[in-house]
Amino acid sequence: MNSRELLTATFRGERTERMPVSPFIAHNSIYEMFRYKPEIDSYVVPTDFDLAEKFVAYHDFFGFDVLFTLGHIGDRYIPSSAEDWDVTITREGDRDKQHRITTVRTPAGELRQVMNFNRSSPYMVVLAVEKYLIETPRDFEIFSRYVPPAQFMDCNLVRQARKAVGDKGLVNPCTHGAFNTLAQLRKLEDVMMDPLTDEGLYRAMIEFLLQWQMRLLREIIKAGADCIEIGGNMATSGVGPEFFQRYVRDYENQMAREIHAAGAFVVYHNCGDAQKIMHLYNDMDIDVWGYLTGPPFGDVILDEVLRVIRPNMALRGNIDQVEFLRSATPDQVKQRVREVLERVKARGNWILSTTDFPFDGQPYENMHALAEAGHEYGRYE
Repeated sequence: MNSRELLTATFRGERTERMPVSPFIAHNSIYEMFRYKPEIDSYVVPTDFDLAEKFVAYHDFFGFDVLFTLGHIGDRYIPSSAEDWDVTITREGDRDKQHRITTVRTPAGELRQVMNFNRSSPYMVVLAVEKYLIETPRDFEIFSRYVPPAQFMDCNLVRQARKAVGDKGLVNPCTHGAFNTLAQLRKLEDVMMDPLTDEGLYRAMIEFLLQWQMRLLREIIKAGADCIEIGGNMATSGVGPEFFQRYVRDYENQMAREIHAAGAFVVYHNCGDAQKIMHLYNDMDIDVWGYLTGPPFGDVILDEVLRVIRPNMALRGNIDQVEFLRSATPDQVKQRVREVLERVKARGNWILSTTDFPFDGQPYENMHALAEAGHEYGRYE
């Protein structure tokens, strides 16, 4: 089996000869390997760096099975100017820090967003929203009436990835689930309270944004995405099972079903706490859940996952990249991988992965050890 066949069969819950080895990889790791220092305004899709080609080269270097995760443009939830939607952006700062104010003028009034960007390392730029676009019911009324089609995914990059990846894996661009998407435009604390203080507004917003996003995702799938990874990391164990079941799950599930109907697999991304709500994932139409983050950075207990999660759902993750992969020796990495794989092998449907993306400075000898151990101990009898 080549890597594409291996991952496809695993996503389908079919028996394979070995477990895929596909850590979650973000932009910074690719930039670091090739010593490329990105600009803030083009961090996600640079014009002078072939992300698709270099992403595959990174995976080839270590011997990973490719799950191409890129394509999401996190600072582009406000579409560019269109009819009755006039966008003005002002920027203050330098190459390492930027304060960005986006003003949208419509016939019914203005909307405004403020974002801050910081270079946390030579190869990573992080962003934080200071003022959200939708703060009041009136803001949502304006947004829903005039907003152009969504633009926060890059179809061209997905097309390039489909060509570059070939039979080495799957194109799996990441975006947000229904709940997370609302939290890109409205403060998370308000999103958490809306179901309790104005349930009608909450449902109107999340339903509108779900379909707004799905129109774009259908284009992404047509462009070559084999699967869509939808972020569910903002509605974790902290919201509790009752809140998740009543206000989140059905929207995430609707999104998953529409992705399936468009012809792609679904990976559900919760890289944080999940112990209290993971049993509800069994009722969701998802093919893979990642990333089974254990203490101290999450609350997931692997043995409980193996007991609770339906056997035809593939699982991905459980190797800590925050501390363990940075500080362990290669032999310790191999031993940890062996221990995990021995526990999950009887179940199958496992993808060896980190619990989220590695930071800069991850020791390459440990990434090699991760791949080598996965290939050695991940073979099914």
